[in-house]
Amino acid sequence: MAKGIRERLLEQVGKFHQWQEITYPGKTTEEIGGAWEVDYPAWNDIFDAFCHVLTQMDAEMADSILLDEMVYLIARANEAEGFIQETTSHPKWFECLCRRAAASNESEAKWQFAAYLPECSCSQEVRDIILDFAKDPNEYVSRRALLAMPALRPDCVEQFAPLFWERNCYSPELQEYQRIAVLVSLDAIHSDLLPQYLERAKQDGRSYLLEHAKRIEGELTMNEKLSRPQFNQMDTTEKQTLMESLAARYDMTFLGLHTFDRWGQSCTTGIFKKDGREFVFVPGDTVTLGWEQFAEGLNQESREELEYLFREWEMEPQNPEEMIRESMAPVRQAAIGPMLVGRELEEINWEPVKMDDPRLTAHPDWLKEFRDFAWSDSSSLTLHQSARIERTEKGFQICIYNRTDYDALLAMLENRGFSLPTADEWAYLCGGGCRTLFPWGDGLDYSMRLRWFEDMDEDENRPYDMEEPNFFGLSIAYDPYMREVVQADRLTTCGGDGGCNICGGLGPFLGFLPCSPHCKPEVQEDNELNGDYDFYRPIIRLENYD
Repeated sequence: MAKGIRERLLEQVGKFHQWQEITYPGKTTEEIGGAWEVDYPAWNDIFDAFCHVLTQMDAEMADSILLDEMVYLIARANEAEGFIQETTSHPKWFECLCRRAAASNESEAKWQFAAYLPECSCSQEVRDIILDFAKDPNEYVSRRALLAMPALRPDCVEQFAPLFWERNCYSPELQEYQRIAVLVSLDAIHSDLLPQYLERAKQDGRSYLLEHAKRIEGELTMNEKLSRPQFNQMDTTEKQTLMESLAARYDMTFLGLHTFDRWGQSCTTGIFKKDGREFVFVPGDTVTLGWEQFAEGLNQESREELEYLFREWEMEPQNPEEMIRESMAPVRQAAIGPMLVGRELEEINWEPVKMDDPRLTAHPDWLKEFRDFAWSDSSSLTLHQSARIERTEKGFQICIYNRTDYDALLAMLENRGFSLPTADEWAYLCGGGCRTLFPWGDGLDYSMRLRWFEDMDEDENRPYDMEEPNFFGLSIAYDPYMREVVQADRLTTCGGDGGCNICGGLGPFLGFLPCSPHCKPEVQEDNELNGDYDFYRPIIRLENYD
């Protein structure tokens, strides 16, 4: 089977080589130049065969011929970057191909691997290839490597800065780009060397470099005021003035300052209202994200639950730390900017309508279901991905289901002046940079009232503890069935697994593990949003605030 999968891709690559030779006889890819590959009429066939290899064949089974051709294809698809994006979703393949690309002469592949290394959960050995890419003689490869280095090897950025700044082996224009990359990468790690390089940029005097230096200086001034350490030191009057200025700038109603204190972290910040939703100001910070080991250790209840689970499922006893690490994102440093953040998760696909909406009346079977519901004792009725009715204090609320996809959601938010948090931003909003598995510790707190694991005898009016506002004033990562959509190249979610672990009978600890701020973001199979499981949180980044 693997042989057939391999041969299918090699056959498609062979057709591409034939087309290249016929169209550009006797010329190498470097001699042709430009984006000549886009003229090939059968790219979709190649892409399908390429994806089939990634999904149906183990990377360990690939021979050198196949790997070389796959690197070649990634290099040729450097305009749309579709091949490298797909490869990023398959870490083992990414590792094999990254090593192969690093040893090749395919500069168009190298810069893509350098750029996408931070997005793939690779071994440290492969992540360190970024250092080789940074030394590559190709200007663009080295530049993309330096720009990616803060996320992979922040400890090495400063040692590469003088090398990039002083290089005289490129044209003046490319040297300017190299120096811009130095400023951007030093800024990303909040380096103490940045001020002196900003001064050197002013002495250089080239317009594009100066433009970046001025922008970074402006952001430094702003970010210092809106960073968590300095913001937390402001007195109430200063914060009040700052919050009122934010409200005016973003056309929001300032509701006042509020102190949120939970799980050992605290923030006194502003609450705002706009278009019926509440926002909270979250200061920026440089934090460590990801998880690789317990900071405190599991509590006794969590250990006993896992031991029971191993026995119940007749599994070999495992090291809990090793098992959990497989589901966690790698440890990394991240500079998070200040944001205005929606306090609650919001539904995506459900649209409130009135009973006489023609989209409802066109379905008599729905209306009959609603009439039967009205006479029942149920609080809600959902017709799968069709319609829903809920009891409210004022009567009934009816919604219809609209199919939509990730790109449409992003476009809608952009049109309204909002964004989604990235996976790193989401991890910060959820955990605040905590080094424990959960914001409160390494083990599950079984004294909390947990959704889906309620004690039938307990007070129904008692709130679900994890749903209560956290130290930033956000209701976040409290229900494993609810996946929060984040900003990425394709549909990616955090904070839940759609209830897979709970439905699988894995108990509270593993059931709520996807709610950990450190859990790996989940890249979904396609871009269609599922209104039963996918939710979103609008944010406004304040990077341009002055």
